[in-house]
Amino acid sequence: MNIDYISDLHLDFYVEPEGNQEKYTAKTRDFLQKLLPETLAEVLVIAGDLSHFNQQSFDTLQFFSEYYKQVFFVFGNHDYYLISKKQRRKYHETSSERETELLEMIVSLPNVQVLQDFDVYTVNGVRFAGSTSWYPLETFEQQTYFKQTSNDSVMIHGLKIEELHHQEMAMYEQMPEVDLLVTHIPPILLDSHRKYGSSACYVNELKEIKASICIFGHCHEQQVYEKAGILFAINALGYPKEGLMGRIRTVSVGG
Repeated sequence: MNIDYISDLHLDFYVEPEGNQEKYTAKTRDFLQKLLPETLAEVLVIAGDLSHFNQQSFDTLQFFSEYYKQVFFVFGNHDYYLISKKQRRKYHETSSERETELLEMIVSLPNVQVLQDFDVYTVNGVRFAGSTSWYPLETFEQQTYFKQTSNDSVMIHGLKIEELHHQEMAMYEQMPEVDLLVTHIPPILLDSHRKYGSSACYVNELKEIKASICIFGHCHEQQVYEKAGILFAINALGYPKEGLMGRIRTVSVGG
C-alpha cells in the first residue's frame, strides 16, 4: 500500500492571512495544488505544523480530504503557537483551546483523522498510530535550551510539555505493534541535529520502535533513513528562506 506524506507546511509563511477569507482560502488551495504528486496514494499523512492559524489549517485539511480517501495528521509544536496578542486573547492564553477549536472544525471532514495518544487506526489492513511525541525536558541542558533558545517556551501557552511527554510515553508503552508510526518530533537523532548545537527540544528518542516505517517532521529535512531494518522518513516543506521546496512524497507499506 502506498502512503503519501509531508510535514512542516508552515503555510502562513507562503500564503499570508488577509481580510478577504475567500481569497485567502483560494490562495491557500492554489499553493497546496502545487504540492500534489502526479500519482496520488489512497492515504496522506501530515506529520505536523500546518499553520499558525486554524482557519488555514482547516482549509488545508479540507483541500487534501477532497483528493485522498483518508488523511491522517498529528499536531506539531507550531500548531499550538499563539503568535499574537489577538490570538492569546481569543484562546484565553491557552494553546489547548486552539487545539480544541481545530478538532471541532474537522468534525465536518469524515475522512480526516488526527492521530493522538498513539491510538491505532486501520486502513486496508495497514495499521496507523501516532501522536505529537513531545520531547523530554528532564536534563538541565534540555530545560535550559527550552527556556533560553526554543520559541516553544514563548509561543506555547498553558501547556506543561514535561507532563505531556510523560503521558504520551505511558500511552506509547501500551501501543501494540503497527505498520506505520507518525510523530511530529523525530524518534531518532538526525543529521540536521548537528546544526542546532543541541538535540534538546528536537528529538524524542524512542527506545523501542513499534513500527516498520516511521514518518515524522519538526526538523526541516527531506530524507529517508534506515536503521535496524526500520525506515524513517521525513519530508518537511519548511520555511521559504530554507529553499527546500518540494512535493508530497510516497512510501510503500507492506506487500
